[in-house]
Amino acid sequence: MPLKIVAKTSIPKKSKAVITILGLIGGNDNHQKAQYYFEENKADAKEYFNTFPLLCEKYSKDYTIVPLHTKEAKAVNEKVLVKSGSEFTHFDEKYFIEDDKDFTKLFNIINNAVDEFDELIIDVSHGFRHLPILMIVDLIIQNFKDTSKIKKILFAKEIVQFKEYEIIDLKEYLDLANIAFVLSTFERNYTVASHINSQKYKKLLQELNDFSNDLMALNLGNLFITAKNLITELDNVHEVSIKNQAQSLKKVIEELSDFSSKKRYLTYYELSKNLFEKRYMLLSLALLYESIRMYIKSAIKKEHPNLVENIEKQFKNDLYKIGDFFKNLSWKDYEKFTKDNKNKAITLLESDYQKLQNSYRKLNIEVLYKNIDNKRNNLAHANSSTPFADIKKDIASLIFQYESLALKKLI
Repeated sequence: MPLKIVAKTSIPKKSKAVITILGLIGGNDNHQKAQYYFEENKADAKEYFNTFPLLCEKYSKDYTIVPLHTKEAKAVNEKVLVKSGSEFTHFDEKYFIEDDKDFTKLFNIINNAVDEFDELIIDVSHGFRHLPILMIVDLIIQNFKDTSKIKKILFAKEIVQFKEYEIIDLKEYLDLANIAFVLSTFERNYTVASHINSQKYKKLLQELNDFSNDLMALNLGNLFITAKNLITELDNVHEVSIKNQAQSLKKVIEELSDFSSKKRYLTYYELSKNLFEKRYMLLSLALLYESIRMYIKSAIKKEHPNLVENIEKQFKNDLYKIGDFFKNLSWKDYEKFTKDNKNKAITLLESDYQKLQNSYRKLNIEVLYKNIDNKRNNLAHANSSTPFADIKKDIASLIFQYESLALKKLI
């Protein structure tokens, strides 16, 4: 039987590059070399005219060196390379900066350079003053799309003017910019962009996602657990640049989840109003609907505490069944209740049922309840065709009516 040769599928290598912006330092004949070393490695310091020959020497074996250059910067650095005894001839024309004041073209050149490679080291030590700033701005934008590809952001920090420079990594600050963005947007809309990644803040991002998922699903029973976990992670943020944002968000989460001393209907109402302000209309309506159901129970309980407590116990504190029972008092007479209660879910005398119905009628919120229920059904079943502004206006009106017709009477 002939030998069958199976070709191995080779895994394509990642394309890696060091992108640097060339400046005009080092070209003068009387320019002296300075000491350069990477942070915490001063013992390995070496002398260079600028960082370009250093980058070529350190990274050219494993990385493509990509110099973004003007005509003048190219000429200066070619001279520097000759004086340094270094070799580099690949000045790609697509990275040529014809006009360093044309910011639109500059962003295009930087974007193309960043997009072309899978793994990047960025050097922002030189270049005309505004070019490194543009690079940093572009990296912040790019980093929102893929934080993992940028491995280092190198900057030559001046220790002694013209004589000594320590090359530091600014990547940590780019990650902090990402987390600052996450914290500020989460406070506004309670969501986390799925593409944001950070090894250092992996647990924080997970807790933000868990809290968001529980809130968007109205999984309130678990929300208090995820809120506690999130608050713990926010307290673990110690970096000065984002600590205030973390503490600000912590206060928001505490207000959203600290309902231990409040009635259930108030918990639902406050969450409803909060989500309305964030423009989550259907979630707001769903909570407003649950709130008014619990309000009916609480208002009647104020008049007949023992009777309502007995019903709660018989329903084993099942909030859905309790809410359903009390809202049905509007139309279901005792005969209908008895017929539907064949399995003896609860035992209730007719006289007691009448007391509950009389208390319900005195609340005078039947029309409001129906309006909330109808609006909720309309949105939940995609039956609405009105503009968003009108939907928002209608819900705002329902919240206002609920406050004035019900809450103010009971609080």
